[in-house]
Amino acid sequence: MAKIYLVRHCEAEGNASRRTQARVDGLVTRKGYEQCQVLRRRFQNIHIDRVYSSDAFRSIATAEPIAQEHHVPVRVKVSLREVSTGVWEDMAWGNIADEYPEANRAWSETPWAIITPGASNFQQVAERTIYGLRQIAKEIGPQGTAVAVSHSCTIKATLCAILGRPMEEVKSCGHGDNTSVSLLEVDAAGNITAMYTNDDSHLPDRLKRSWSGVAGADINMSVYPVKLPEQEQMLLHLAEKDAEQRGEAFDPKRFLERVQAALEWHPGSVALSFLKGEPSGYILMEQDSDLPEGYAVIRRMYVRPDLQGKGFCEQLFGYASHALRYRDLGYVAVAADCTTEEQRVVDSFTFEKMKGHPEYMSLKLFCPPCPYPILA
Repeated sequence: MAKIYLVRHCEAEGNASRRTQARVDGLVTRKGYEQCQVLRRRFQNIHIDRVYSSDAFRSIATAEPIAQEHHVPVRVKVSLREVSTGVWEDMAWGNIADEYPEANRAWSETPWAIITPGASNFQQVAERTIYGLRQIAKEIGPQGTAVAVSHSCTIKATLCAILGRPMEEVKSCGHGDNTSVSLLEVDAAGNITAMYTNDDSHLPDRLKRSWSGVAGADINMSVYPVKLPEQEQMLLHLAEKDAEQRGEAFDPKRFLERVQAALEWHPGSVALSFLKGEPSGYILMEQDSDLPEGYAVIRRMYVRPDLQGKGFCEQLFGYASHALRYRDLGYVAVAADCTTEEQRVVDSFTFEKMKGHPEYMSLKLFCPPCPYPILA
């Protein structure tokens, strides 16, 4: 029988920054690239005839090392795409909980019964993917072996159907970690059997999932552009605590002048974050006239001390990357002498020393387009 290793993509921006990047493309994290190399080694001594991927950058980045290891091209198929989250695309999970409370509860409790405008139906996604898997089985032949890189919800819905369970039981199929592997066997009649599912035994603990859940209120911050003057005192309180931690003197008047200048440049350049309804941090972005066109600088990323070292600052970065992309700003910079918490963001993503500007670390925000033909 044909064998297909159905693989979830590596960790990407949406995973680390707690945003619904389903059809929206996001960057791959450093951890994600490490996961890809560990996954490549998992398949090193397994004969692979073909490697398939969805057209998302994070999936292609996962597929390419395996394809290179086995000297085969990556074949891109739309049938491996993630579900669509409709109007939620590229929103923070915390903002979704605020703005769509009923639909957010439904997503968490009954994801098969989607009520989000424009979102995919899990049953239809499963049928689409199973059709694609059968096509792959025909292409590789009865003795062939393939790797197919897809996405968490698509895989979960597909496994539910393959296991013969009603879609109401989709949550029982598990939420595989990034680069988790499910082995499927397909017979000549197109019947698919799951030999094992969501196996992540190739990953060391440090490369496994950082977050404990998918949409829990305890881990998802909401982030909104600051409203002045209503939220002035809230912003000043957080900024003063930030200055204390940096060992800097704090001048409220000068800080507000800086905020006003930033807001005149970009109305979303200063934002507040909230966790369980309480202020949790802030972010401040500015221009630097010494930098090339298309750059923005994150001057401040701060979360409360009780939240530091737990991935919350990455959620502020997720807000920044979203806001900057929608202003067609393709690069972001962070000061090389940043705080420990800001350094965690630099370490999480693929920031590099900026040529000609040693005072900054910079990152390209836009993913490259799919370099392969996209097949049905």
